[in-house]
Amino acid sequence: MQPPPSRRTSNLRPVLAAVAVTLVLGFILRGSSRSAQQNAQAKEVKGGKAAPSPWPKVRIIRDLETLWEVPQKPKGVLFVAHGCSHQGSDFWQPSARCKHCLGLPEECLVREVALQRGYAVVAVTSFNRDSKCWHNTQFKRSEDLQRLPSILREVMEEEGLQQLPLFAFGASSGGSQVLRLAAIMPEVQGVISQITPVNPSTLAVADDGDSGGGGPRMYPPTLFVHMAQRDPEKAETVTAALAILKKAGTPAAEIKVSPRPVTAALLQRSTQISAQLAGKIVAALKKGGALDKKGQLQVEPRSSASPWRRLVQPVVGNMSLAGDESHLSELLNVAYARHELVSDHLDAALSWLEAGGKKSIESLL
Repeated sequence: MQPPPSRRTSNLRPVLAAVAVTLVLGFILRGSSRSAQQNAQAKEVKGGKAAPSPWPKVRIIRDLETLWEVPQKPKGVLFVAHGCSHQGSDFWQPSARCKHCLGLPEECLVREVALQRGYAVVAVTSFNRDSKCWHNTQFKRSEDLQRLPSILREVMEEEGLQQLPLFAFGASSGGSQVLRLAAIMPEVQGVISQITPVNPSTLAVADDGDSGGGGPRMYPPTLFVHMAQRDPEKAETVTAALAILKKAGTPAAEIKVSPRPVTAALLQRSTQISAQLAGKIVAALKKGGALDKKGQLQVEPRSSASPWRRLVQPVVGNMSLAGDESHLSELLNVAYARHELVSDHLDAALSWLEAGGKKSIESLL
């Protein structure tokens, strides 16, 4: 027989019971909170993989593949136009929504910078799938210009972006296309044209076509990004275009892109190239004599005389080295700086356009 409990033990019973209840409730609440957190995470992660992104949306509109992505709080729209031998899908990483996307490093950085600044990004693939260039001619004869305004308006209306500013970015053939688009589409409030020879006729605002018939209007603020050191002929056309626009009262400016060393940091702009692999690629190029003392390419990487593919092949494995689809090829073109789309300065370019071209571009770089 157990001895009867003492008075002291009896007095502690209510206290111990309260402590026990508190501990049990604590475990229940913590378990409930953790369960809720796990349930929330389960919505984002399934089978150890992140839930698929709803972007980009991909659709054929007016016969042209159209892709777009909208940030949570959009403040504007950026139309991006690819160059020859490319397509709109270059601006997104491969995914279940876009298995054919190439995710080229400079194009993806353009998209990412724009999204971070609050811009919805819209890309369209050109009509000509042989040369993959844009049909840069008069509105009435251009398969692309006859479609682009209505495509952009449809996307903007669907996403509720009609009241936001629309800017246009393009490189090479795409750079010419956005210059022509701005002349016929009043909604375009600013242009960033890269590495393209500028035909003065593209800077004349249309009084027909898709101009809306609203009477005379100013050509929008325009920024030219070009590689003057290694492409002086295009630089001359930019100089002439700047004079034409400024004389007409349109804000206009230029950014000159110079050659740069091939560094591990530059190569890591690609999602395919790790820090370790980047170091091996740079070492292979140096050992093979492809780089000078400053670390810059000695031969145009697009040239058949360039040894870079032969030099890096042993270290890159099965990575594509094909021109216009290879991540590494694009980054070497950026380093050589003769003719390539570049993501550098986009942040400054958008700031300049947001200011209506009234700020000094040098102050924003």
